[in-house]
Amino acid sequence: MQIGKWLTGVRIVIAVMVLFVLVSNSYYSIQEEEQAVVTTFGSPKAVTTPGLHFKVPFIQTVTKVNTTIQGFSIGYQQDMGEEMEDALMITSDYNFIYVDFYAEYRVTDPVKALYASENPELILKNIAQNCIRTTIGSYSVDSVLTTGKNEIQSNIKQMILDKLEDYDIGITLVNITIQDAEPPTQEVINAFKNVENAKQGKETSINKANQKRNEDIPAARALADETLKTAQAEAEERVNQAKG
Repeated sequence: MQIGKWLTGVRIVIAVMVLFVLVSNSYYSIQEEEQAVVTTFGSPKAVTTPGLHFKVPFIQTVTKVNTTIQGFSIGYQQDMGEEMEDALMITSDYNFIYVDFYAEYRVTDPVKALYASENPELILKNIAQNCIRTTIGSYSVDSVLTTGKNEIQSNIKQMILDKLEDYDIGITLVNITIQDAEPPTQEVINAFKNVENAKQGKETSINKANQKRNEDIPAARALADETLKTAQAEAEERVNQAKG
């Protein structure tokens, strides 16, 4: 009799545990910053609405995907004492230069981000490195260091977007920016600093010359008007004297 009660109790405990497992595996929640991919017998489907959702236990599996903007750096970094030389590039005028970039991206299609490739972020990084080197190689070192940064960033971004469209891996580039750019040696750095100082000195001299010109021209015109009026007055006086 006691054994029968014990077996009944064990069955009840097992039933409760099974029920708990079934209930706990029959729902999932999605936050605002994520989406989910529900797979049923190997067929994935994206669920994009935040909140509580239900699924069939042990038949449907759920994988959540972060849809916020994420990022990674490309270039010269210090990592555990080891220098990463990915940033060393060559410009169109055959100069070497170190350039740091930071890329931002987000998931646009969670199903493709999970199943179209093994590592979409790594693919994006490889695409970005290729586009960066191609673009930097078409500009002079002076443009990379000074006046051409905005144009370079824009061209690189468009090139990456075009390639991502061809790859179709479920992510898109949000932005890519130059964090830092510098020549590889101190001698070259000093040379470029001298060039920049010379450019700034040239602009200062031009501005001063324009300012002096703007000040001198009105003064010269006033002097010319005064001289002309004086000459006219003397001419009239002599005419009147001659008539007298």
